[in-house]
Amino acid sequence: MNTDTIYAVIDLETTGTSVNSGDRVIQIGIALIQSGQIIQTVSQLINPDRDVPRRIQQLTAITPKMLVTAPYFEEIGPVLSAMLKDTVIVAHNINFDYPFLSAEFERIGLPALDNPGIDTVELAQVLLPTTGSYRLVDLTSMLGIEHDNPHRADSDAVSTAKLLLNLTKRFQHLPSHTQAQLTAHPEIFLRETGQYLKVYEQKNRVLPDSLQQVGRFILRRPLNLVDTINHAAYPQTDDQKRQLLKPTYRFRKAQGKMMDAIYAHAESDTPLFIEAGTGMGKSLGYLLPYAYLASPQHKLVITTATLVLQDQLVNQTIPALAETLHQELPTVTLKGASHYLDLHQFDLTLAQTTQNRLTRLLQLKLLVWLTQTRTGDLDELRLTNDQSALFAQIRHTGHFGSPETNPYFAVDFYGQIQNQLKQAHIVVTNHAYFVRHQPEKMGYLVVDEAHQLPDVAVSALAQTVDLGGIKRAMEQIKKVISHPEQPQLMTTYANDQVISYQLRSIITSVEEGSAIIDNVMGKLYRHFFKQMRRQNALVQPLSQNALRELYAQVGEELERLAQLIPQLLTLANQLPTDFHRRLNYFVKSDYQLFQSLEAHLNQLTNLLEPLQAFIASHETLIQGSSQVSRLTMRHIDDIFSIKLHWQNFVIAPTLKTLLSPYQSVVLTSATLQVDRSFDFFASQLGYPAPDEDHQLKLRSPFHYKQQAQFFVASDSPQVGSDDYATQLANAINQLADDEAQTLVLFNSLSTLEAVYHRLNQLPIGAHREILAQGVTGSAEKIAKRFALGQNSVLLGAASFFEGIDYPDRLLERIILTRLPFDSPDQPDVKARYAQLTAAHQNPFQVDALPRATMRLRQSFGRLIRRPTDKGVFIVLDDRLINNGYGKKMQKALPNLKPMVLDIATIADYQADWLGQDKE
Repeated sequence: MNTDTIYAVIDLETTGTSVNSGDRVIQIGIALIQSGQIIQTVSQLINPDRDVPRRIQQLTAITPKMLVTAPYFEEIGPVLSAMLKDTVIVAHNINFDYPFLSAEFERIGLPALDNPGIDTVELAQVLLPTTGSYRLVDLTSMLGIEHDNPHRADSDAVSTAKLLLNLTKRFQHLPSHTQAQLTAHPEIFLRETGQYLKVYEQKNRVLPDSLQQVGRFILRRPLNLVDTINHAAYPQTDDQKRQLLKPTYRFRKAQGKMMDAIYAHAESDTPLFIEAGTGMGKSLGYLLPYAYLASPQHKLVITTATLVLQDQLVNQTIPALAETLHQELPTVTLKGASHYLDLHQFDLTLAQTTQNRLTRLLQLKLLVWLTQTRTGDLDELRLTNDQSALFAQIRHTGHFGSPETNPYFAVDFYGQIQNQLKQAHIVVTNHAYFVRHQPEKMGYLVVDEAHQLPDVAVSALAQTVDLGGIKRAMEQIKKVISHPEQPQLMTTYANDQVISYQLRSIITSVEEGSAIIDNVMGKLYRHFFKQMRRQNALVQPLSQNALRELYAQVGEELERLAQLIPQLLTLANQLPTDFHRRLNYFVKSDYQLFQSLEAHLNQLTNLLEPLQAFIASHETLIQGSSQVSRLTMRHIDDIFSIKLHWQNFVIAPTLKTLLSPYQSVVLTSATLQVDRSFDFFASQLGYPAPDEDHQLKLRSPFHYKQQAQFFVASDSPQVGSDDYATQLANAINQLADDEAQTLVLFNSLSTLEAVYHRLNQLPIGAHREILAQGVTGSAEKIAKRFALGQNSVLLGAASFFEGIDYPDRLLERIILTRLPFDSPDQPDVKARYAQLTAAHQNPFQVDALPRATMRLRQSFGRLIRRPTDKGVFIVLDDRLINNGYGKKMQKALPNLKPMVLDIATIADYQADWLGQDKE
């Protein structure tokens, strides 16, 4: 293989995935590359002499009629075989196309392929480390490669050829040191992909000033925050604001009103409640005034609902405003330490020789990423496999070591974040981190997407005692120290009597701790679960008396365990310290031992905290009426899956304490009001209803009557019926059997899954991509997939009611399957209702209805995100029109009167309005 080699880029369209099962090629595309140029292309339809499944016809737009006059593979096989002779075969996912084509050759009596092969999927995964999708259509779109007919072999082959050339150039632009790291072990890549990179490796490239080599890594030089003061005066009038923001932003009068209110509120110790309608530009509404107020001494802390929104502020919104103002806005992102890469730990994994191929491929991806990232934030990688063993080893724990023990101390990513906090004017975090860590309390606080803060706080402050996890972590520590069949620290320290004694002491503590846990688990099982017959998802709510009884039975043993573990950790943590201090003393094979030990020690430290918290607060839990506790068990036969959970569902006092130290607090969202009042939301934070001077209601600029249609099905599926999931699936099939991107919202994941399986048996399942939360992927994964789709139906639950932004034709239809009330069977909901009843309040009126109304508003808010958007909102729950509370909920939506029609009529009406052709 060299620069003159001819590379044959191939793509096949087939009737299925297995030649042996009778599947055949229906089209082949070939693009020949030599010396960096496409020199020839070939496209040929092939008669498979069998039926072409409908889904393949829909995917490829190749119909049986088009194949009638096409040659059989037996006719063109010899020509193709000769063309491919002495070439290197390239494909996007080569382990499909290469063996399939080879099997087809063998089927007609020709030699099997023995050509070298290159996989562009793996090349892209390594060389484009922050890309969210490696499908060919998504890569070509991102790179600006023309790709007219995805899923047609001719177009795909040419596009793959252009992708290969693009990736080759990207590889050559990497620093020579990084190139050498990628080519050092070509066997890591599929087939001869690694050898291909060796051909194009460039040695001795001069390292640009923006990069530096530290140890094994090429890193971007960190940018020091510039501490500047905005000496300009705040723009008081709308004309001044309009001139200032041109041409980047379109100024809106409502936005100016928000800016002025926040600027005037800067010295107030009473929170300001702002409901800013969707599309009003609330981020700019609060950022502009604070650009004139914030400083390192009086920082602006912004907390928002999700990591996605947090990153959007830091990487898009704030830099754009800074450029417009010609003013630095030094900003720091605050996330938990585990979001960041620990360079030292990553270095140690590179010395390990026992990693599997996929882990080593992931290491190469990280090496390329290090030449690009300034933050070391692992979220930039947009990975879905970040639970792999590698990430347990390389995630930061918050411990930096010292310059003597950590060769990367000076460039540690998490350490840089802590240093930058001193110069920052703006600190951006998320609600969960904010609640748990209570960052910088000097200065100003903006709670964006504030309606989510109470529920996030309840979840973030919830505690789980996982005794089985503690036992497993301790046993893993014991294995690292003394394992009869694997490398062990007892052997490493065989000649060190002092440490050998410490190791034996640790083992003794592990064995005592494990015995305690065995005894506690046995008692909990016998008392709370032994009589239960259900096999899965076992839950045992704990009353105050039950919790008192639990502590009486196992409290002393838990207290002993909580004393024992810190002693164990004190001894065991001396070992990694010794390793880092005397790194040259140890051999390479020891590295993985110490790294595994550190990972297990960190895990045990984290698991210890809830146990200590439970012991410290058990009397409050037993006596209190604002907490809810429960025991869970994954399976009746898995005694070590028993966990103790508790949470405080009355969160208002905690939140008020959290917010009170700030100089001023602004709470904003598109949905803060219920029944046109801030009273319910203020009560969730422990505040009285705000007076007129501390509330602001700003309408959305959208014209909902022109942009949206609102339907309620008069023949809605009836909950409780035996075939409810079937009714829902049939309704969705009628309503969404076109090409409009559709989001279907559920209250129940079990219902969602049942509907998903039924939809796949209906006509819609044959030609629409159906994504289902928890079935086809995680919420994050399918949300990204939906954003890249053009013909998708997404079935989602709670996390899709808000926080997603799909403008224009990315989302044209929302189907709400059920009014979004909390399930009254949830332990925290049941406890909340019981407390309200005891206080002579109506739980439905003061809690259930306001929460459901707010979620209804949020779900509708997903539909129209831009002035040009157009969409339909369909509710499959006739309680919205037939019940008094439903009519009250309607008033919370924009000024749109629902059209009440049967499902069949809605299907026709909304399809015409959207301009969709029904199948």
